[in-house]
Amino acid sequence: MTDEKTNALALRGEKALAQNGTNALGLKPKFLIVGYGRMGKLVHKVLEEREENLVGIAEPDHEKVPEDIREKLWIPDVTRLADGDSEDTAPDNPGIVYEADTAICFTDPDTGYETTKYLVSRGIDTVVGTTKWYLNEDKSVNREMIAELDELADKNDCRFLYASNFSIGMNAFWQNLMQLAPMLAKAGYDVAVVEEHHTGKADISGTAMTIGQILLDAYDSKKRLKTKDFDQKIEPDEISIAVVRAGSTPGTHKVVFDSDVDRIELVHYVRDREIFAKGAVDAAYWLKEQLPGAYAITDRLK
Repeated sequence: MTDEKTNALALRGEKALAQNGTNALGLKPKFLIVGYGRMGKLVHKVLEEREENLVGIAEPDHEKVPEDIREKLWIPDVTRLADGDSEDTAPDNPGIVYEADTAICFTDPDTGYETTKYLVSRGIDTVVGTTKWYLNEDKSVNREMIAELDELADKNDCRFLYASNFSIGMNAFWQNLMQLAPMLAKAGYDVAVVEEHHTGKADISGTAMTIGQILLDAYDSKKRLKTKDFDQKIEPDEISIAVVRAGSTPGTHKVVFDSDVDRIELVHYVRDREIFAKGAVDAAYWLKEQLPGAYAITDRLK
């Protein structure tokens, strides 16, 4: 390793220490919340409880942001970020946020790509919980898009993390599933997925699709996921993902392995969706310690 490379890594390490709150100065990340819906509000709650440094809330609908914090924290969108020495954006200009270095995004899927690309292009570590925008039509991860963001993050000395679920429990669930599914596939077990969510959820969850992709990777005989048209027989090469919507259920995911002689179930229950917000903040700290580039949440458990 060259001296230049060694020095660069050392400097990066010092920067990470300064940002993750473990240095002698006690500096913490300067968080920006992007999207102030249900999850954005929970992220705000977690940041307040942990006395983190929140510098802004980017949300197009200012009515979603409480009036008592609107003047101090609200900006209409991420393009209102500015450098501290910018001549055209004076410090007293309302709606301007300076020096945000970590963004946690639960945005509208339609704006997810452009928002994430903008943040990463500014060298801001970006944790993304919105899923649809980086998925292909078959719900698989768009690897070309992730590669583009990986290159952009590396160029701008920052990091990008994407996840369909920030719960540590679900990430442990995925890790165990990756080990269990190939064994049971080889043993001839059939497999299916059942997910439960509240009545306000408009689509199948990214968590369920991640589970489905893990199973497709494990089963050579399965080629696609079946998420609708359950009024007809399932094909031998399909894995069904059944969806249940009831009340205020925060999220339950179950994988069923079935044979002629027994049945195995792997289940994850969410009691409080605040676990997702806590996981996102924890992931932001983990991300600070990584080299520049793009990461999936499963990388955190390696």
